[in-house]
Amino acid sequence: MNIFWLSFKDFTRFDFFKYALLSTLISFSFMMIVGYYSFTSIKAYLDALFTPESEGFFAWLYSFAFVSIIINSFNFLIVGFFVIFSSSAISLFILSFFTPKIVAKINAKYYKYELKERVSDLSILLEMFKILLKFISLFFLALILFFIPFVNLIAFFLAFYYLFHNALVLEVLSAVLDKKKFKEQNSTPFEFKFYTLIFYFLASFPFVGLVLQLFFVIFLIHLSYQKIYFLSPKFDNVSSST
Repeated sequence: MNIFWLSFKDFTRFDFFKYALLSTLISFSFMMIVGYYSFTSIKAYLDALFTPESEGFFAWLYSFAFVSIIINSFNFLIVGFFVIFSSSAISLFILSFFTPKIVAKINAKYYKYELKERVSDLSILLEMFKILLKFISLFFLALILFFIPFVNLIAFFLAFYYLFHNALVLEVLSAVLDKKKFKEQNSTPFEFKFYTLIFYFLASFPFVGLVLQLFFVIFLIHLSYQKIYFLSPKFDNVSSST
């Protein structure tokens, strides 16, 4: 069966979808609280900075109702986008705690691969630390190129894609692969880079990335078993598996 439809089928099952609901609820609720206080704090700061008693052009301009509405609307949009995209990142982080359970269920249902030795938590943390260091370097490079039109967009796009791809792949492969296979996996196959690039584009749309985090994980789990272990899904007694 096509990996996409197999992943979509699993994604829509409540046995898996409950993890997406939980991670989304926690992350979005937290960021809504942060967003609310950020919006009100910025609005209060602007109101205090440009009081009717203040002098100057900007204070006079801010005194007009339509200007105040435009500025506060802009404030709301910025905070709103921050909440949405931050929620997606936090949701993926929360979902990583459930990934081993998701992997175990998919493995038991389709592949029945016996894991010899699990990847240690210390190894995962070290790999994540390396990824973050490289991302910080790429991010500062992007900042240097900030004032060059178009180049700055490409630089930031590549920096955040690097973080997205490597964090997502690390989350999945550390749960799917055994310790020896994980160490031998110096670079991910081309298929992983191709699909994570598509996922990255999808995640850039508001709420889409927040909802589809689980699908990304499930898809990469199936891809790992089929492209790294070269296993085919077994559909015997699937309906009775959990």
